[in-house]
Amino acid sequence: MITGDGFQFRDLRIDCGAYTQTPATDNSYIPWLTDEGFIKSGENKVAFTSNTPFKAYTLRSFPKGHKNCYKLPFYHAYYKFLFRAGFYYGNYDGLSNPPSFRLEIDGILWANVTTSMSEDIIYYELLYITKKSKVSVCLIRAMDYDVPFISSLEAYNIYDAYNWMDNTTPLYLHSRINYGADTSIEQSMNYDAEKYHRIWKSKEMSNYLNIQADSISYDYLIGENRPPLPVMGYAIQATNLRDSIYLCIDFSPRTAVKAYFVLYFMDPVFRLEKNQTSSVEIYIDNNKMAVTDIPNINTFLENQFHVVTLYSVPVNGSANVTISPAEGSTLAPLLNAMEVFSDVSESGHLFNLSSSLFIISLHLLVILLVT
Repeated sequence: MITGDGFQFRDLRIDCGAYTQTPATDNSYIPWLTDEGFIKSGENKVAFTSNTPFKAYTLRSFPKGHKNCYKLPFYHAYYKFLFRAGFYYGNYDGLSNPPSFRLEIDGILWANVTTSMSEDIIYYELLYITKKSKVSVCLIRAMDYDVPFISSLEAYNIYDAYNWMDNTTPLYLHSRINYGADTSIEQSMNYDAEKYHRIWKSKEMSNYLNIQADSISYDYLIGENRPPLPVMGYAIQATNLRDSIYLCIDFSPRTAVKAYFVLYFMDPVFRLEKNQTSSVEIYIDNNKMAVTDIPNINTFLENQFHVVTLYSVPVNGSANVTISPAEGSTLAPLLNAMEVFSDVSESGHLFNLSSSLFIISLHLLVILLVT
């Protein structure tokens, strides 16, 4: 059995709370390992709901201690990873009281986790460049009555993606939407199509045309971020040539953030004919940010899709993304997919800690003066 003891990993999947490891479920050859060797605290538990994916059927609960940490060993420091933590409460404790708690990576606040009674696994995802060869992922009790738990923990090396990302700021995933697609491809795709193990949430939109390619092969496109063909084969399109696509991105409960928008464009239905042009302008909160052409799907061309990344965009609570026809375009605007991230501010986290220490020190000083 492979464990964390003495091993170093390039990619890692942990089925938290499981007693035996599970072979890879795709041709990536990455098995689902047990907790053994990655953490010394906590208790193995089983969710009461039985019709869940295997990685959510078990979980590790932490009824003792304020902070419990996984130690994840990797081959090298300064590698770019996609980290994903999954939580499925499943009423494992019979209390019908899903907890809330904090999730940290290397001492940096990753997320304030809120679980639920839902039948769906709740995921929190992060793009992170490691500072050391061993990464610490910790669950921290927020309230005395809330018991942290975790169902799955994944880490995938994505060294050749998101090349605009620097090594100082982890990026928290707000959404990754496959526009125009139905729910049939919402789950994580096979490694043949999704080289970075991303999960794309399908979303049809009734106020736009939902279009799709006649046939979609299970493969990925060569180029920036390697988008999957099952994603790029779908799109939303404005109903008329001069209309725009309007999307509102909600960043609550966070207010002021630096946001990162990654937009994917490709015509999946061969709209481009002789003397036709397709290009769009991209606005955020009425500020023009970029212009791009939209190429046709064609497996024999290198320039078969375009990616537009906008960063770091100051956002206060929400952002309005508008995709409008560019001057001279003879076709209505469309969009295949979009990823939205925000920075996870280490300095902000340290500021909160410093502020707390200051308040505690001030409180102790007042007590000493009174007594």
